[in-house]
Amino acid sequence: MKDNQQITALIAAQVEKLARQFGYDFLSEKQGNQTLCQILQRDEDGSILATPLSFHLHMNEDKGTGDIIYYHEQGEFKRQQVNVYEENSLVNVLLFIQERLKVNR
Repeated sequence: MKDNQQITALIAAQVEKLARQFGYDFLSEKQGNQTLCQILQRDEDGSILATPLSFHLHMNEDKGTGDIIYYHEQGEFKRQQVNVYEENSLVNVLLFIQERLKVNR
């Protein structure tokens, strides 16, 4: 991971921890200037049963700001701003994801 992707890596690591707490897998893949993240539900054999949540994370690492665009099977359903210099910005992202995962249980 490049040094200039520390915020993206931090968010991805925290989302992965959260996904695992709910029994899901987490995948992320860099796509140009954004990262595609998917939370997956698998069966006992490892096959994908569902994708409870997907999102694109676009961070300006130098400014500490970015956007998260959330998707479900019908398409985009929410956008959320991220600013590491705003109190609770990252916490609000994780709380939103946690609530979505609770709904999908």
